[in-house]
This record gives sequence, structure tokens and C-alpha cells, in this order.
Amino acid sequence: MRRKRLRKKEAKKVSAEVKETAGVDVEGNMDEVDFGNIKVILVDNEPLLINYEGRYYLSVYGVMRLRPEKYRVTVDEGALKFIMNGADVMKPGIVYADERIKEGDFVFVTVEGKDSPIAVGLALCDGSEMIGEKGKAVKNIHHLKDKIWKQFFG
Repeated sequence: MRRKRLRKKEAKKVSAEVKETAGVDVEGNMDEVDFGNIKVILVDNEPLLINYEGRYYLSVYGVMRLRPEKYRVTVDEGALKFIMNGADVMKPGIVYADERIKEGDFVFVTVEGKDSPIAVGLALCDGSEMIGEKGKAVKNIHHLKDKIWKQFFG
């Protein structure tokens, strides 16, 4: 695992983008760790952010710590095991989706009755279209117990 410290100017850009994509403030020393298709950004040694396809988002841990108030998608219990195995989030499993979500937005996924996130991903449709009969609603890019989670939390 190679770590690379981000310059202050780069860190500022990352902070600004996360403010825009997730609505939360992130400040501190930032190091980038490469995981292949995803890079994890450690903020003061905590894995709060990810860089996916050149854009910055909160990691699952970042959502736990920083608690964004929008961009939530909630699924029923039946969807949990599939999402934890890396599956994308399907419309039939969704019981709630923030109406402010637009296609392409960062979203975090929770399970009905719980506040903790189980995954983060990208909206494949607007929030108002997420509850439906069939089709994918969220591309799963990082979830609990994936290789990134295991690297930092065992």
C-alpha cells in the first residue's frame, strides 16, 4: 500500500468537492492510498473519503463520522446480504430515497430501522424514481466488509 500526501492546494480542492457532493466539511492532512479502481483518502489518518473515477466522495466510515443529512437511500432487510456482497442496489429493495437525489449523485445506503450506512454509491436515477418494480437504482462502489473496509477495520 503506497501512501502519498496531498499538497495543501489539492486537499483544498478535495474538501471543496466533498462539500459539493456530500454537503459536509472535511479538513486536515490528507494522504491518498491506492486500491486499484478506488483510492482512499485518509484525513488525519482516518479513511473518510474515496476517489472513484476522479471524483471524491465519502467512504462508508466517512458517512458514519460526518453524518450527511441528504443523499440517503434506505433498503429493506432482504437487500442487506446482497449489498454486503457488492451487488448494486435494486429498486424493489428500496423503501426510502431522498427526493433531492439526482442521477449521478453520491448516495449512502442504510437498512430500514438503522442509521449506520452499509454502502456508498452513485445514483443511477433521480431519487423520485428509485422506488419501483425493477431495475438498478444505485451503483455500489464501496460497502462494509469489502477490501477497503477490511484493510482499515479488520
